[in-house]
Amino acid sequence: MNVLKFITAGLILALSTHASLWAQDYDEDELPYVEILEVSDFADLVKEAKETRKIILLEMSASYCGYCRTLEEEIIKPMLRSGDYTEHVLIRKMEIDSHYPINHTNGRKTSPAKLSNEYDIFVTPTLLFLDGNGEEVSERILGVNSLDFYGAYVDDALEEGYQIIINR
Repeated sequence: MNVLKFITAGLILALSTHASLWAQDYDEDELPYVEILEVSDFADLVKEAKETRKIILLEMSASYCGYCRTLEEEIIKPMLRSGDYTEHVLIRKMEIDSHYPINHTNGRKTSPAKLSNEYDIFVTPTLLFLDGNGEEVSERILGVNSLDFYGAYVDDALEEGYQIIINR
């Protein structure tokens, strides 16, 4: 038990030291600009995922959601900047309160609100992990409680879902 406490304390110290060094080394204005692409054609997105055997990380957000902006700035944009996810993951977002129609997988126009209802989205942000059929392959992540381990939860869900996709 003491060894576990020691390892946990060391990990927390290492993470906090790394985070504070990162904050000192980089000014927010110096970070490269990245944009989380919004879904305008859901049919094309799932088709691309199927053809490339990638997992889709889909952030379901809302224009009024401050937690969504925090998640994007602290977790999703750094994922995009790192380049570590481009080989296996398509990262996109959909604002459920958008009035712009999108193409559904059945070829018909729909609204982001209707598509979010199909996925039973009731909290923003919600992260969905989808395959090339638009089916969930990992447990979704609802809301933002704390960012402390959020990145690890996202990585675990991506890995779990990707393994399902490549083992089919």
